[in-house]
Amino acid sequence: MTEQKLESPKIPPTPSTYWVGQDLDWEATTLQVDLRVELPFWLMIPDCIQEVEVHGHKFKIEIKEGYIELYAGAIADSRFNCVYLGPQQKLSPELEKSIKEADLPVLSRKCKTVLIIHSDCNEDVLLASNDTNNKRRNGSASLYLTSFCDAHIEVINHLIQQYRLSTYDYFPFEISPWDVPIWWLGWKGKGVRVVLQNYAAWDMKPRMLKNMTETKGQTYNLIEPANLQSAMNAEASAGEYELLDALNLMERGDYSGAVRRITTAIEAQTESILRQELIKLFALPEVERRLKLTETNFPRRLTQYQQLSGRTLPNAFENDLKTTRALRHSIVHRGRRIAFNQRAEAERAVDTGRWIFNWLENQPDRNKIREKLIAKRSLGRHFSLYNAEITSAGVIVHKPPGC
Repeated sequence: MTEQKLESPKIPPTPSTYWVGQDLDWEATTLQVDLRVELPFWLMIPDCIQEVEVHGHKFKIEIKEGYIELYAGAIADSRFNCVYLGPQQKLSPELEKSIKEADLPVLSRKCKTVLIIHSDCNEDVLLASNDTNNKRRNGSASLYLTSFCDAHIEVINHLIQQYRLSTYDYFPFEISPWDVPIWWLGWKGKGVRVVLQNYAAWDMKPRMLKNMTETKGQTYNLIEPANLQSAMNAEASAGEYELLDALNLMERGDYSGAVRRITTAIEAQTESILRQELIKLFALPEVERRLKLTETNFPRRLTQYQQLSGRTLPNAFENDLKTTRALRHSIVHRGRRIAFNQRAEAERAVDTGRWIFNWLENQPDRNKIREKLIAKRSLGRHFSLYNAEITSAGVIVHKPPGC
């Protein structure tokens, strides 16, 4: 018997660098696509086509009233089992055949106003979004399309604001990913579902896996029932509900409101801790008199507190607080509106404001509640990896810096 030499399988070399999206052709040609998204309210206007110009580019938007969704099996917030979005009409033979083969009940849901935005998208990204055999390319395409759809929120909000100015309709409002979490992107008879806000697309609570071998996991919970019951009579610190509101408004898309609330939270907490210091030295009537003197002078109150308590606000916090208060001033007194594509400015104000609130309150147990499990609490938040902008040529999604 002759000895046979076995050759080792050829393994491709490990790349020296990798960045998410590297496997996409960022310079590929573009294809015309249509983005379909349902608004959470009605626009009281007949079906029509509007031309919306943003940053020198003109977008064609179709406004549709009579659209329906068809679901296989059950109606779900995630739209995962949505098989059709369009006008109420006879379905194509292919779709009817697929529904019949699935042997599932088909349920319909009447949509509110649906917008169809015509745009142009990278052709290679579109190919990758339908390539389920290459999970890495498919995942990169999903991240790209999230950023791509994100950029069109500015276009929709321009349309909504002009509609509001023209009608003074009470119900429409500027939207964020929270309000329009699910989009449909179509091209050449193909389509893909794009999720902007994972939380809004959860049909049930997620399950947390302790390790990679576990299959079932534990239901996602932030507190046990007994712990909530024991805290039922707990009182909020001064300004704490405003702090909670600021965090929530960031998720719901009221970025200007979030800045106002975090500033109010800090001012309320500062008055509270200054009062505590004054009570150590003066009778209550004198305490109230002194507080009245600084009612409209927050910097003076903060200085007084530091002098009386012997604590010194770190310089970084002091600078961040000045920046946030200046931003709040422009919102309140100049009508500044922080748009979706400017939200990073508001998020910085809210995050640093939470840390400043912690320092002022100086209660380690409350600090721990706010700062622990942040990664776990962040599950489902809106996430956009790539920067995208609208130029005169249309929507451009950029590679990560330095790639």
